[in-house]
Amino acid sequence: METFDRARLDTFFGRIVREFTPAQRPTSVLVTHLLPDGHLAPRLRTPHTDVIDHLDAHPGEYDVLYSVFGGFDFADPRRLLPAAARALRPGGLLAASTLGHYVGGAPAEPDVRHADIPARTPDGTATTMRRWVLQEHVWTKLLDEAGFTGISIERLPPANSGARSADTLLVRAHRHR
Repeated sequence: METFDRARLDTFFGRIVREFTPAQRPTSVLVTHLLPDGHLAPRLRTPHTDVIDHLDAHPGEYDVLYSVFGGFDFADPRRLLPAAARALRPGGLLAASTLGHYVGGAPAEPDVRHADIPARTPDGTATTMRRWVLQEHVWTKLLDEAGFTGISIERLPPANSGARSADTLLVRAHRHR
């Protein structure tokens, strides 16, 4: 299991929600991982489908897209980020956490390249899945190319050290108005 500072992530995502005044509270929020406090629960949607297909089917429908080590990590960002931009309303917010480097310490990719990481199917069969672990400048370029503005990326160190620890990138960007 990867280690990350859950309190700092919760603070990051909570701060994003609090940026909206009561009159501006998001009406439609998509998350790829539900936070435990449920402060937006009545407005959250967590579809169990391919994230890119879902976003493509809902243009201009979302105020906020969250990804807590979710679709942002496991979908090709060259397809995911343009789909996210289309699914957000003008000025909508994309907020995501992703790995700052590979678990175990290998550096993030300097180009848009995935790694095949070991995984198991529900029945325990060994397999691999694609994961995009990219350097900050790569995420910034991809977000910009997809039409996002106000891009910021904050690096957090792991909550504790160990063979399975990794830095976390907290990414924020707005769809152009």
